[in-house]
Amino acid sequence: MRAELLRVLNSRRKKQVPLQVYPANPHKPYCQQEASSSNSLVVGLRPKGDCCDNEQDLEEENLILTTEEGEQGRVPLLIIRPKTSNKVTARRPTVVFLHSTGGNKETMRPFMEDYASSGYVTVAIDARHHGDRGHAPHAYAEALVAAWETGEEMPFIFDTVWDIIKVLDYLTTRPDIDPAHIGMMGISLGGMNTWFAAAADPRIAVAVALIGVQSFGWAISKEQWHARVASIPYPFQAAAQDFGRETIDTEIVAAVWERIAPGIMDKLDSPHTIPAIAPRPLLICNGKDDPRCPVGGLERVLNKTMEVYASMGVPHHFKFIAEEGLKHAITQTMVEEAMCWFNKFLYTGQNKLVY
Repeated sequence: MRAELLRVLNSRRKKQVPLQVYPANPHKPYCQQEASSSNSLVVGLRPKGDCCDNEQDLEEENLILTTEEGEQGRVPLLIIRPKTSNKVTARRPTVVFLHSTGGNKETMRPFMEDYASSGYVTVAIDARHHGDRGHAPHAYAEALVAAWETGEEMPFIFDTVWDIIKVLDYLTTRPDIDPAHIGMMGISLGGMNTWFAAAADPRIAVAVALIGVQSFGWAISKEQWHARVASIPYPFQAAAQDFGRETIDTEIVAAVWERIAPGIMDKLDSPHTIPAIAPRPLLICNGKDDPRCPVGGLERVLNKTMEVYASMGVPHHFKFIAEEGLKHAITQTMVEEAMCWFNKFLYTGQNKLVY
């Protein structure tokens, strides 16, 4: 599975260039007009740190990482970490935070500051065609339509997952980051990016996916795709027009998924990719009534994943929470569960993973 996922991630790459990193000027946060409602919730949900809560004890960097030719090959990074007065920088556990649809790295700042105040190095990036990589109000929507029309890019998930792998290449070279203790947490689109990045790259030692895990194949077979498609309708509307149809139907949805995210309904769907994260600690939080990530489609995924973790002798490394009465939103409970998960498995007293 991992070989197939990596093959897909590399299948539509522009010319690669040597990794280069250089300082960037911070910008005013910029969201796409298609911003998810989960973006506004992040500001009000603060994890409770175990250390200081003084932002003056923190320092930050704004960087650009160049990974391939073209404008989208420039990956903006925000890094927030505890200040150090030592000449020799201590290696710290690190959490990479991934935003939801329409957001940007700055929308993850509340999480980053609290985790950094608790001793972590924290990192956030702009997904493809978002934030500093989206220079028009509908840049992401336009990229999705272009992906359907040309088949040249995979902006929905896979292009950003490829970026994440390159970001890990860079992070593992930094003297302030412990390369064996890198975790990742994402919300909605960021949760999907976390899921696929963890399946593709074992360097992600601990993963937390919030309101992102679903089964695309199940949704097609049970015709439960409507809410997910409604969240990014543009390529499906374009496909319906190309098919000469007035409405979007299951055939059109399947055609678009295969075009912009090949394999996502079968070989790379969650029943295959989620269990591949084992034995690394994995926390999944969904709303029980989330129409975009239907819990009904996860029965096979959860059963298979629990079996794999149990067979490896680490059943406690996998946890799934479905909050009653919750649709597509994150909650304070999820935020607290996430920090507890990282504190348990990524940042122990001995700074060792508990395997």
